[in-house]
Amino acid sequence: MPNYPGEYAPPGLPRPGKVVLTAMCLVSGLCLAFAIGEHWADVGPEAFALFCGNTLLILHGQVWRLLTAPVLQSPDNLWQLFGVLVTLYFFGVPLEQKWGASRFLRFLLGAALVSTLVQLLFDIALPPSVGRYLAPGYWFGGYAVGGALAVAWALNNRGAVVRLYGILPISARAVIYLAVGMPFIYLVFRTTPTEGFPADMGGAFAGWLLGGGTPSPLRRYWLKFRINRLDAEVLREAAQRKKRVERSRLKVIEGGLAKGDPAAPENGEKGRGPDGRWLN
Repeated sequence: MPNYPGEYAPPGLPRPGKVVLTAMCLVSGLCLAFAIGEHWADVGPEAFALFCGNTLLILHGQVWRLLTAPVLQSPDNLWQLFGVLVTLYFFGVPLEQKWGASRFLRFLLGAALVSTLVQLLFDIALPPSVGRYLAPGYWFGGYAVGGALAVAWALNNRGAVVRLYGILPISARAVIYLAVGMPFIYLVFRTTPTEGFPADMGGAFAGWLLGGGTPSPLRRYWLKFRINRLDAEVLREAAQRKKRVERSRLKVIEGGLAKGDPAAPENGEKGRGPDGRWLN
């Protein structure tokens, strides 16, 4: 939970916004539904796998898995659900309050998509002998999006302190180190994250790209690209106009100038041009 300035702290915990509350309800509702279905209603694991990420199936057209995989949490592991909900609350609530519901929703969707796309691209590029240590065949889970939330919160609250799980105080810089370093800890102990190692790294990258300031780095790059294109278009139109004037072979002749005018030619008379000829 973030520290508040001075000695004042509002009573109780902050109320989550609409986006955070909806995300928490969606994640917990799906997890409980699959847990009840598999453990009490004899629903096979095929129903859960239908929404998990799988590189081969995504390449064959099942693209919905890119967005559904981060929403799923293991129906056999309550701690995974708890960790995602805590991350959504403690990092998502202040971000939604600062950005507004619209931008925060775009951030969540973008972080989910970036992390799964990174996982997909790494799975395609790496040989199976290496890829099997980095991700399971079916990957799912919200820790990658949680890493994006943590990085975005830290970059928007430099110098602040958050109490991890409401107890352990850590700085914003330490939050970034944890978000980036935790996947490597999994890798050292050869424990494969359910989201996949590349997805977790992609989530941390998405936190910087989509939430590292106002405007975000992605939006700054986009605005800079648009400005450069507009400048190039202005220069191109000016060059085209100059060529049209040269092809027309028309010249602009100065009008008659009064004698004594600084712009008038030497010995100029009113009604005569620079070449001394009379003008109509």
